[in-house]
Formats: sequence, structure tokens, C-alpha cells
Amino acid sequence: MEWFEEWFDSPLYEQLYANRNEEEAGELANLIERFLPKTSYPKILDLGCGRGRHSLTLAERGYQVKGIDLSEEAIEKAVIKANERHLNNVSFQVGDMRNPLPETFDAVVNLFTTFGYFEEDGENASVIESVGSMLRNEGIFLLDYLNADWVRANYKPDESGTFKDLHFDIYRYIRKDVIYKEITFTGIHLETPISYTEQVKLYDLEWFIENFDKYGFEMERLMGDYKGNTYNPETCSRLVMLARKV
Repeated sequence: MEWFEEWFDSPLYEQLYANRNEEEAGELANLIERFLPKTSYPKILDLGCGRGRHSLTLAERGYQVKGIDLSEEAIEKAVIKANERHLNNVSFQVGDMRNPLPETFDAVVNLFTTFGYFEEDGENASVIESVGSMLRNEGIFLLDYLNADWVRANYKPDESGTFKDLHFDIYRYIRKDVIYKEITFTGIHLETPISYTEQVKLYDLEWFIENFDKYGFEMERLMGDYKGNTYNPETCSRLVMLARKV
């Protein structure tokens, strides 16, 4: 089993990242509306949608949205939330981002560093190839990734905290251009400590430019945050890329 299959299906994942709020999702949705207006890009695929935070926000703004994620637990939660909000313009299904769906979209979004999870470069590049096969001509791929240079210079090795009766310790390190996050949970409701690992490949901008070109994309815009400000490799923590299928 891959690390993400076990970790993303864990209820502890949702508890650890409970601070990812609707305000942040709204800010990213504003950016998407600015560069992907629904009059021109009405049908969007949220690739690696998790529990549907961004998919639901975009659906509430009038887009026709499909979200896919490898985690069955995440998709179940996303469906429940969509039903609670009475949204009929969003759907969810379990799927692997390396395997294209048999339909076409006006835009594909991959948000909050849901990229670089696979060990082999070819597998991560195959995600870009998969996106290309699902986009209409002149469609847009919005890829929200971390700035690898900034991460290398600024990542915090140790972090800890407590929520409710659960304590967590996080240890981060970089090895062979992969950043690892080892997370250990302890608490009165856990008989023994439980540990998980996250890992993301650290790709530079040049890697994306090369693979976008390889799979029929043209880089159209680079941004360094969710407000749409210009990307600065030295100061920006994020690398938000808009690539057009040509």
C-alpha cells in the first residue's frame, strides 16, 4: 500500500488538517474565477479533491464540478457534504490522477500541493499527460504546488501540538529531493502511538516547463500566492502555474 492510501483514509488526517478553513478555499476560488471565468470554463475537474473543500466552493459559485480522489474515505465525506449543501452541480468519484477519465473538461485544477506524491518522476509526469488527455483544446490546467527552493530554505524540522485529547509530533527532513513529514499521534484514546508519513517530490519550475512542453501545454502565467501576485522564486512559498493545452 502506498503511503497516501493509508494516511488520507485515516480519520486522524482530517483532525490534523481541520484548520484548513473555508476562508482559504474561498481565496483560491477567487483566483480561479479571476483566470478561469465560468462563462469560458464552466466544466472543471478537481484532481485530487480530498474531502471536497474546493470542489464544493466552486460548485456554489456556479461551476459544473467533478472531483476525483484515490481515498474512498475522502470521497464519502465529500458526497455527504455536497448532499448537505443541496448541490446538484458537483459529483465525486474514487479515481487515480494518473488514469484519465473518459470525458473532457474546460479546465483541470490540482490544488494545495496534491502533486509529487509518487516516487518515480515518470509517474508524476504521467499526471500531466493524463490531464492533457482530459482537457479540450485551449483548456487550462491550474497546478497549485509548493516552491521547492523556498521549502528547501525555510522548512521547519520539528513541530508539535494538541487538539482535544490528541497530541501530535511532526518531524520534517529532505532526502534526495523529497521532503518527508513523519507524524506521530499519542493520546489517552490511543493504546499505542500511531505514525504516518507524507512525502512530496521537490520539483523546480524547469521540470514543470519541460513536462508541460512534452505533453502539449504552454505555460501561460506564474503566480506566487492565491492573490495572483507575480511569482518570485526567492520569496514566494507557493508556485501556482497556469498552463494552456495547445
